[in-house]
Amino acid sequence: MTALREAIEAIKGTLLLADKVERVGESLKGLAEDVADHEKRLIKLETKWETAMQLAGRRLERRG
Repeated sequence: MTALREAIEAIKGTLLLADKVERVGESLKGLAEDVADHEKRLIKLETKWETAMQLAGRRLERRG
């Protein structure tokens, strides 16, 4: 019976581990989506900043 009990416990442990791995995978998928969203937002901010710097440079050239 001891061997059977150990086998059952090992199977339970394996199932719990598989469940945890699946949950971590879902969490990582969500984090990856968040990172992609932040990357898009950062690109938009960089574009706006570059445009603002170009416009500021043109205004300074006109004054100078």
